[in-house]
Amino acid sequence: MKWFQKPATETLTPSQELYASTVLAAARLLSRRHSSTQREESRLELECRRAQELDQPLTLLQLELADWSGIATAIGSERATQTQGELALVLRGSLRATDIISPQGTGIFTIFLPGTLAVDLPTITRNLRQAIRGYRILATDGAPFFLRLHPWIASASLPDDGQTASELTSVLKSRLVKERTQPLPALTETENDDNSPPLRLVA
Repeated sequence: MKWFQKPATETLTPSQELYASTVLAAARLLSRRHSSTQREESRLELECRRAQELDQPLTLLQLELADWSGIATAIGSERATQTQGELALVLRGSLRATDIISPQGTGIFTIFLPGTLAVDLPTITRNLRQAIRGYRILATDGAPFFLRLHPWIASASLPDDGQTASELTSVLKSRLVKERTQPLPALTETENDDNSPPLRLVA
């Protein structure tokens, strides 16, 4: 018997009936709430409400790797999936414990930064770019793929850029479109003593 179910062979008092029905209703409500907050937009709505209730700022940031489809083709779909998970850990290392990072499965990471103002973003963005630059994709045998990852990063902050999830999302999308038009870093090559391929930028 589940803890919130009525005993099959016992008669409950009115107070026990009320308690059982209340607990069951609460369990159903929590289940629906858990399911609804799994969507990224719902999470953003929740974080916006929380920030407003606490009278604190909130920043929504999106990091997208240039030409992720080309990267996945170069290293294979299985290794690309592993790389996505590894990058999430790498990026997590440059964030605070209260920040939330959510990989999207296509070279895109959504990051929620509670209590973060727009003025704080240059430092955060620099740290994320450094984390990406320091990461190297390795094959299953440990050999490196000579690919340099380049991130596009855009952000929107509450209250500077909007008060609602839809407003922040709209600003974020427009800024990401603009970010994608920026010239990418020049292709670079490194000298190798072991005749390995030169380092190249994937973008």
